[in-house]
Amino acid sequence: MINFEYYSKEKHLVCRFAGRLDTSICITLSEEIQQKLQELKQGQGEKDQPEEKIDFDMKDVTFISSSFIRICLITFNQTGKGNFAIINCDPFLKKTFKIAGLDDLLSVL
Repeated sequence: MINFEYYSKEKHLVCRFAGRLDTSICITLSEEIQQKLQELKQGQGEKDQPEEKIDFDMKDVTFISSSFIRICLITFNQTGKGNFAIINCDPFLKKTFKIAGLDDLLSVL
């Protein structure tokens, strides 16, 4: 469902998702992502360090619900502009973000 890959040198977290990200699954995903972000913030230490960069890799995702879009917005708000992107997004999913008016804000690639 979700795999985390963290590249400490670049301060870059990649969250790889798979399958259908419907509302029931998103409840668990949200908790897992928030827990991972907390772990990273605790390990950061000094405030002068750059923010974490986070990518949501959607290569193996076939469906997203509005709950997943909410997770994206929460993560974007926590990381700040330029530090969050949605990558490997299938054209159908890209269209979903575009219809919601979030394709530019969330850097959907």
